[in-house]
Amino acid sequence: MTGQAPAPGRPAGRGRGWRARWGIRGIGSVPGVTSDQSASPIVLPSDSAQELAAPAIPAAATVPRQATPVEPDARPPATPAAGAAPDGARAPTAPGGAPDSGAEPAARWGGRFAARLVIVGQRARANPAAEKLGGHLPLVLVTLAVLAGAVLRFATPSHLWLDESLTVEIARRPVGELLDALRHDGAPPLYYLLLHGWIKLFGDGDVAVRALSGLLSLATLPLAWVAGERVGRLATAHGNGAADTPRRVARATLLLFACSPYAIRYGSETRMYSLVVLLVLAFGLTLVAALAASTRPRLALLTLATTALVYTHYWSFLLIFTVAAFLLLQSRRRPAYRRPVLRAFVAMACSAVLFAPWMPSFLFQMLHTGTPWAPRVQAQVLLDTVFDWAGPQSTGALLGLVLLGGALIGLTARPDGRELAVKLSGRTPGRYLAAVWLAPLTLAYVVNMFGGSAYAERYTGISLPACLMLAALGLSVLPSRRWRSGVLIVASLSGLIGGYQLARVERTQASEIAATIVAQARPGDVVAFCPDQLGPAVYRALTRLGATDLRMAVYADETGPALVDWVDYADRMQRASGDEFARELHELAGPNQAIFLVKADGYRFLEGACSLVSEQLNIRRDRSVEVNKRPLYEGAWLERFGTLR
Repeated sequence: MTGQAPAPGRPAGRGRGWRARWGIRGIGSVPGVTSDQSASPIVLPSDSAQELAAPAIPAAATVPRQATPVEPDARPPATPAAGAAPDGARAPTAPGGAPDSGAEPAARWGGRFAARLVIVGQRARANPAAEKLGGHLPLVLVTLAVLAGAVLRFATPSHLWLDESLTVEIARRPVGELLDALRHDGAPPLYYLLLHGWIKLFGDGDVAVRALSGLLSLATLPLAWVAGERVGRLATAHGNGAADTPRRVARATLLLFACSPYAIRYGSETRMYSLVVLLVLAFGLTLVAALAASTRPRLALLTLATTALVYTHYWSFLLIFTVAAFLLLQSRRRPAYRRPVLRAFVAMACSAVLFAPWMPSFLFQMLHTGTPWAPRVQAQVLLDTVFDWAGPQSTGALLGLVLLGGALIGLTARPDGRELAVKLSGRTPGRYLAAVWLAPLTLAYVVNMFGGSAYAERYTGISLPACLMLAALGLSVLPSRRWRSGVLIVASLSGLIGGYQLARVERTQASEIAATIVAQARPGDVVAFCPDQLGPAVYRALTRLGATDLRMAVYADETGPALVDWVDYADRMQRASGDEFARELHELAGPNQAIFLVKADGYRFLEGACSLVSEQLNIRRDRSVEVNKRPLYEGAWLERFGTLR
């Protein structure tokens, strides 16, 4: 390369290869430094001292670079770029001798645009307010992401679907009737008792009852920060993290929880799953505290956290059994930790005493209720669970890959300069988090295969915190700050988009069906439900619209449409007859009243029973379809059977 005077109008020192100095550390030229083009480039650690401040380098030092450095006040040689001409130079010509008409305007426009960017950058850098904002930009972005996730937990417009309507109907009853209804429902009582008190204070409207889950989901965020910081501190103590790893892991954990589509989805639903996630975090923190110092207050808190978990959801037993087995294993392998470990184990076992009053109901539920609606699952469900947590397919695939990749890094890697040192057998605390994440889900799969219990995505919240913390650990030990920030931004945005889709989607046609019935029905008309699982949501919508003068009938269930009786459900459905139910409806309506049939097929143990009911009624009466089934989580048809044939 030979020296050449700069073109007219070109700022001094801005030749080819020049880059504007935007105040980013490590970018720009260093005065008095020459480059060795023959040497291979040196890669400096992204978090090293060289990145924090450029030290003075002697003039004789040689630093390999990708491009020739440019002194700030020197005029660099002008080197033509491929396909573009520098200012003041002729445009390249085509083979016929005519100038390339598009090259010169493009080059001129690009030069002006680059110059404008330089001016804007200089002005922004000179602006004190912009400089102050830039220093707080990470905090601003994290705050905006957390606020967006918080808003989405209260933004669902959907009517309450089956599970939510059942929950509210049970919780609004007096405590004695509430506990008796739960014997037929199959759930433990803690969340229902909390919702019972909440309804007394704020009512049973859709927004009011869902707000409890939203607040419980928000309460997980500070615990997620603390838990993430503990994970980072443990990683650093074992040599698997840097000094600022605890803060990084805490921030990443907070973002993953705040933007989690699972957390957003069930933070906007009147069910106990937000409470489960909250209690799992509380259980983990109290366990770590009890292992660190086995004082009576800490052990008592561990007992209470364990008790609260089993009183909230029975899948918590899978998590507790996993942790208990781990504690017993550690007591044998590490004699020095035997005393605090055994104390923590005993504290967890004491929760059985507090659970004893509910034991008769629990045993009755295990023998007679269960989850008859659940099919068997395949082993790949363990992998599918992560993508279910990540939300809809459009964004869930991306977030799922981020979570799995982060979890793999958190399990096996630690930072080593600008590289990651991988240990396939796993590192601490990644191995512990992986065990708490995967072991309960594996147990749930085994129970589903051999015991018939349901494996449902919404139940898997017991393992969500461990997975998110492991992924946060992996993302936090990435050696490049740009990679860490970029991947967290991708995870947050994809999570918020997926959470928005889940929160805003309509979950049931209950409100549409109820509005149609109210518009067409006369006092004394019959509303029938087949299967019975369509009853609670539509009944709640009808009641809130004031339709109290209609007669209700439910297929194979004499308790009415407000609840679903899960006791011996499969046997009862298989014994029922669609033809007989159609005859009963026809006689109940008589010649002067219409029948509105809310029906859907595809429910387990019913086969084509509901279609048979419709066909048998159509033999006796005129049929018209008033509402077509839509592809929702809980879709249904509404058919009207009027005058006699």
